Amino acid sequence: MPPRACDACKARKVKCDGFEPTAPCSNCRMSDLSCQYLQVPKKRGPKPNESTHQSRKHRGSRSAHSEEPSNSNGPNTALSPSAETVSSREAPHANSNEHGTSPWMGTAPSNVTNQTSTDINVSIQALHHDLVFALGFCMPNFTLEQIIKKCIDVHMLSLFPLCPLLHELSIRSNMKLETPLVTSLQTISDLTGGFRGSSASREDLAKLRSYTLIVALCAGTAFLLAPDSVPNTALVGNIFLHTSREMLKLYQDFDIERPDASSLVIRMFHASALHTDGKIRVAWQVLGEALRLAEQMRLYEERSFEGLDPVEARLRRTAFWQLFIMDKHSALLEDRPMTLHEFSVHGSMTTKLQDELEVQLLDPVTNIHSIEFEDRILTGFYTSQRLWATASRVVLDLQTLTRLCQCDENAVMLAEAQRMGLTGTYLRFLSVLDNLPLFLQSPETEMSTEAASTENPRRNFWVQRTNLLVTYHCLRMILLQRFIDLGLGCLLGLRDESVMLALRKTEIAHDLINVITGVPFDSLRANGEACVIKIRRVGATILEVMQLANAPEIVSRAKSLFPPLLDVLAKLNSRASDELNKEYIG
Repeated sequence: MPPRACDACKARKVKCDGFEPTAPCSNCRMSDLSCQYLQVPKKRGPKPNESTHQSRKHRGSRSAHSEEPSNSNGPNTALSPSAETVSSREAPHANSNEHGTSPWMGTAPSNVTNQTSTDINVSIQALHHDLVFALGFCMPNFTLEQIIKKCIDVHMLSLFPLCPLLHELSIRSNMKLETPLVTSLQTISDLTGGFRGSSASREDLAKLRSYTLIVALCAGTAFLLAPDSVPNTALVGNIFLHTSREMLKLYQDFDIERPDASSLVIRMFHASALHTDGKIRVAWQVLGEALRLAEQMRLYEERSFEGLDPVEARLRRTAFWQLFIMDKHSALLEDRPMTLHEFSVHGSMTTKLQDELEVQLLDPVTNIHSIEFEDRILTGFYTSQRLWATASRVVLDLQTLTRLCQCDENAVMLAEAQRMGLTGTYLRFLSVLDNLPLFLQSPETEMSTEAASTENPRRNFWVQRTNLLVTYHCLRMILLQRFIDLGLGCLLGLRDESVMLALRKTEIAHDLINVITGVPFDSLRANGEACVIKIRRVGATILEVMQLANAPEIVSRAKSLFPPLLDVLAKLNSRASDELNKEYIG
């Protein structure tokens, strides 16, 4: 037997066969961890300042109650999972439930962050070990580096066109996902107390952020992995998500005090993964953290980007506009309070969509003609931002008009002017997609000299086109309902008759069905849970028309439109929809 267990084995209360300092133990070799003996064992017995009488009294009390279970929080139990947890790790398949929840989640790693006297490297190693261990059961035919590469490739192919939030060269350079051991800090209390500003501490923070970002990326991308290689993508996503969230907790206080682009992107990836997993309320809370950080960083002001590193400035700018889109999505589709708008900030938003001189986000080595291709990708992203911005402007104008109409007679003229402005705002919303570039109008026209370099851009542009059109028709339906609820259908050229309003709703649903049945299914799937919510919203409106419309012809048409929507939703296999259905039935 070795004289004492290494730090990693002690944290998990597993048998250690290493001999300090001659050779690493087998557990650390299997998990590719650094086998260290940094923790100093605490001395046993009474404290030196205790009197002899107190020591004897303590020993007598301990002898009298020797058969009672101990509640000691000694060094060997601070990081240790329960016996039940250890046994569950030995047989993870037996304990995994039908929703894909990993058996070890919420045990030892989540308790690690509550200990202020724990060696931080032991906490990091424990999280990394659990990640490797769990993925080894879910994807036994792949190494960790292969899994990370697969997730990055899928993200750049399917999700980057929707949210260009990563600097590809930096992400791929850290693809091996080495354990981010720190050198400038010894305890979690040192970390939460703030970095000392040395170059070593900055490097340690950069390593922790990089690790957390890559694992968060994998959490948000796992649901898009091919089912033939990953039978349970939800389980894999939960494994990555748990590790990333627990790693963030290790430096969360400092991250809030001194946020950067990764602080926003990590939380957006967490919110996306939680939303995909059906945890809608938790996802909203995490997204709220990112929104508050963006406000704290004053990213709604153009001057906040002055003096920053070019890559950091570019990532902060795209992260801010992606948060803007997610904020509007939550407000218009999920009835959440709108956070980023001109009435909530001091003055107007001055942040530009793009700077005049911006660095590339895509790696020119892996992307042929990357400059032109990235410009096209960003064109689609900016179009999406304008779509959400004009729709939210219509909603804010409606709210303003409603308040004016409730005022005294002196506000009549102002209300009439507001009506005219509201009509103009709505027309600007309708015209956002009128002049799309050719590669977004018809992605099939995208050509290149090599077949391999043609297929990927086509897929990227199909993903963007699907997102734009599904969003557009869903927002049309939402805005129509807002006008109807306020009795302002006349501003849209509609008479306030239930039949005419129901007819317009079926027309919008018909346009949406033409889109979702005419685009490649992979592009729908790449749009994820956000796309599912939009389709469900239109489906719920058609269901309402079927139940409430008085005209038999309208009801008949609504019934013919409902099955295609239901069929697409069934194929997308939304877990969030399942969770909502359970709540509704319950």
